Amino acid sequence: MCGICGIWGGTDSENVMKSMTPLLKHRGPDDIGVYVDSKVCLGHTRLSIIDLSSNGKQPMRNEDGTVWLCINGEIYNFKDLRDELSKKGHIFSSLSDSETVVHAYEEYDLDFVRYLRGMFALAIYDKSKERLILARDRIGKKPLYYYFKDGKFVFASEIKAILKAGVAKEVDEKGLYCYIAYQHCLGNATLFKNIKKVLPANMLVLEAGQVKIRDYWDIKENISQTDEESATSALRELLQESTRLRMVADVPVGAFLSGGIDSSAIVALSRQYGGKEFHTFSVGFETFTELPFAKQVSEYLHTTHHEIIVTDEQVNKDLTEIAWYNDEPVGDAATINNYYLSKEARKYVKVVLAGEGGDELFGGYPEYKRMLSVAPAFHLPTLIRKGANRLIELIPWPGVERSYWMYRSGELMSQPTLEKAHLQTRRTLGIKEQIQLCKKDISFVDDMINKPGKMGKSLNRLLALDCKNLLPEKFLMKADKGTMANAVEERLPLLDQKVIEFAFSLPPNMKIHKGIEKYIFRKAVEDMLPENIVWRAKQGFGTPVENWLKGALKERVKDSISNSSLLKTYLDQQCVRDLTSSQYGANITWTLFALDLWYQTFFDNWETNSSGFTN
Repeated sequence: MCGICGIWGGTDSENVMKSMTPLLKHRGPDDIGVYVDSKVCLGHTRLSIIDLSSNGKQPMRNEDGTVWLCINGEIYNFKDLRDELSKKGHIFSSLSDSETVVHAYEEYDLDFVRYLRGMFALAIYDKSKERLILARDRIGKKPLYYYFKDGKFVFASEIKAILKAGVAKEVDEKGLYCYIAYQHCLGNATLFKNIKKVLPANMLVLEAGQVKIRDYWDIKENISQTDEESATSALRELLQESTRLRMVADVPVGAFLSGGIDSSAIVALSRQYGGKEFHTFSVGFETFTELPFAKQVSEYLHTTHHEIIVTDEQVNKDLTEIAWYNDEPVGDAATINNYYLSKEARKYVKVVLAGEGGDELFGGYPEYKRMLSVAPAFHLPTLIRKGANRLIELIPWPGVERSYWMYRSGELMSQPTLEKAHLQTRRTLGIKEQIQLCKKDISFVDDMINKPGKMGKSLNRLLALDCKNLLPEKFLMKADKGTMANAVEERLPLLDQKVIEFAFSLPPNMKIHKGIEKYIFRKAVEDMLPENIVWRAKQGFGTPVENWLKGALKERVKDSISNSSLLKTYLDQQCVRDLTSSQYGANITWTLFALDLWYQTFFDNWETNSSGFTN
């Protein structure tokens, strides 16, 4: 895993690159490399994982120096791809997985990316064609940002490196409102004006002064007729292959273990490849923990287990640094878990496996069952749904407390489609509260989503929507930023291309079966784990934010929200006060605090932080 950056056009690029690359050193502390010519400047910070020799150094070139590569990630099918390319006459000078990308491009031109099975954010410079190519893996495991204005093109693994290239720091208003709605940005937007993301499964080509973007893959529904036994067996084989490929490394490999079914399954699958000593890592908090479940799995699978307890005092001390590494607001406080887990893991391993993706592929969130229960209603006209819901709201259900779900049901049923309604369940606040808070209707942020292809089954439509938005922009960025802040590479077997495609070939009733989420996934690994681990309900990789806000962070958060120039500019202050003391309480308070902390870190204190947090 590594950090990459580059500049096309502009003046004094080489000197600028010397300022950019140190800001990415935490992603790759083992080496720094730079390539410069009259057109482009490429930078790379290396975390050595496969082929630790100098032969794996980047930027990496082909035989005659006409093609140059910077890549952040791993290509898991590199051995098969290498054999195929060697037969076609390509000469390799290293044992690195990265070099296969150079020769794949030589052989297949812009179609090269279709041959890569892995996680990656990459840049290829084709000197003979005066072409720069950026590409991101299919599901968005690794980040890639860019800026293009007035002929100057800058890209990097992290936004802070782009800012160091002299790009003006400005708040993007749409990005900010999107964050208020979802705790993260959607589509290619960021909170920084004119800085965008390369979307998952997208390729950007800069040629003749023009930028063209195209997608090279998409999630597709391809339901096959299969029985439970066959599906279970096929999934097990795919999971074993995916895990085996991700255990290939020239450095020690361990795993994150929360005690939930996803991470526990990954540890069980990888344990056979881990040798005598296989390290697992778990985090808990003084007021919230799953550590007993993780310990049970560790003992069952005989791993060398490490537990850490995070206190609110520790979070308070480290929070600015964590915000710095995240580039955008730490809206999902679970990012903090990844940071501390990775810090502990780095003492023992360089690579960890984790269980991200199981919920989005196999229907693990309770919202899916709730939305499926109302899905038939979306065949009716919107006016009828609104009227029926109004009648339900007027019924004085005896002994039933009005839940948050019932409170939000009106706006859910008012949406034109099931997908639009599902997006509302992902929002931080109800629609009315968001309009009051932002002083305008911000429904436009839903137009920023990365839209999935056409799906027939209701469940698959919701899963695909989350796979293309919630997963890459919230959970995978949380995973990347927390691990790479500590120079740890995280690999995700459940998000292998073949596993994803298989998941969308399964009938929905194999995913949610008789009310059991992720049923087929549980069946595929049930003989590898204790029964109570396989079938226990989802708890979630959470953080005790509510307790933090009453403890060591209380005064800091209060002062931050009360005195924030950013919040005063964009949000209604009376509404801020009302919401932070309402039923939304801790969630909206943390969302606003994280936003102001981001502004303090990257705007108010940029000069101090950009020199103080470089490793």
